[in-house]
Amino acid sequence: IEGFDGQKRHFDVRVSPFHPDEQTAWLTLIATEITDQVRAERAIATQARMIESMLEGVAVINEQGMIEITNPAFDTMFGYRRGELIGREMASLAGWPFEEPARWRRDGGEPLRSQRVEFDGRRADGTHFAAAGVLSRFEVAGRNQSLVVLQDVSERKQLERAILEAVNREQYRIGNDLHDGLGQELTGIALMLRGVAGRVAAEYEPILPEIEGITRLVSNAIESTRALARGFSPVNLERGGLKDALEGLSMHAAELYGVQIVCTHRLDSPRPLNAELANHLYRIAQEAVRNAVRHGQARSIRLHLHGARAKVRLTVTDDGIGMPAHAESAPGMGLKIMRYRARILGGEVRFERATPNGTRIVCECPIEPGEADAAASKVRPPRKPRRTSRRDQSKQD
Repeated sequence: IEGFDGQKRHFDVRVSPFHPDEQTAWLTLIATEITDQVRAERAIATQARMIESMLEGVAVINEQGMIEITNPAFDTMFGYRRGELIGREMASLAGWPFEEPARWRRDGGEPLRSQRVEFDGRRADGTHFAAAGVLSRFEVAGRNQSLVVLQDVSERKQLERAILEAVNREQYRIGNDLHDGLGQELTGIALMLRGVAGRVAAEYEPILPEIEGITRLVSNAIESTRALARGFSPVNLERGGLKDALEGLSMHAAELYGVQIVCTHRLDSPRPLNAELANHLYRIAQEAVRNAVRHGQARSIRLHLHGARAKVRLTVTDDGIGMPAHAESAPGMGLKIMRYRARILGGEVRFERATPNGTRIVCECPIEPGEADAAASKVRPPRKPRRTSRRDQSKQD
């Protein structure tokens, strides 16, 4: 029925016969307005058609982690026929966060309503792919449900990894060129100046201070070149690897920021860390130390690298004022880049409160078997000519 406002109104009308006597017949009509119900049903039907036609995979998961609803894109993404996933555990298709529901709560116990997720998905044929999307919590009739909306981002991940590897290779090349090229040439100039200074001291003593001043300038240039080289290529697998790089980071940060930094490590894993893993972990530690000093006002920081079996864990703990409640959603890029680097490695970064105060950043990543040599060979530069020693340089002079 069209109402006074021009909108359609819906009614449910029930008609029943009533015979008070043999000669009289009555009709009883009971009319109930169901406009809101009809509109809700139509909205649900529209939403269902929208979900069915979405290119993203959509699924509803109950409190026990069982899949209750999927759309065709979700089934196709994981390689199953329509409806075949209903009643299966979501953990059988993916890892975190579906295997550890405790992480779905904040520090105060309050449940999280929505969270962006990235994980390694497992298809029906046993192959894996990179999945990313949003996991949301909602309540229906007193039951907690999870809605997950996913995309297959494998191609994007491969492109991002290729770009990062290209950047790392170029940084490695520039760092080595600075160290072995410009650095060695400056060293040779400094040695030649010392030789000239020895001859000038006997014949032209008044200009000796000027030559010594030039020598000091060249020595400073050598140190600056080495510092630039370390910045471009901080981790060298052939010269100590990640352990030495983290110790160098600790000493440099202690001098630069005036804080106390302790670096410890315990690597029990028989598998060596490949170049990609070591470089990303170093950059994560570098960003964590910088944030602890600049934003956390820390005076003491501890770096700990632990490797066992197939995983490596980097922990950065400080005694600062702690992270703000919404630091992870802040517009700054530091924390986002740390998460991004961890996801590239197939791991994750957690930001926790330290005891009694401060922040603890934990990065856990798998050590991929068989990739150490391959990754190292990708970034290992060609063999350089033998460096000229000071004795050889003196002979040349």
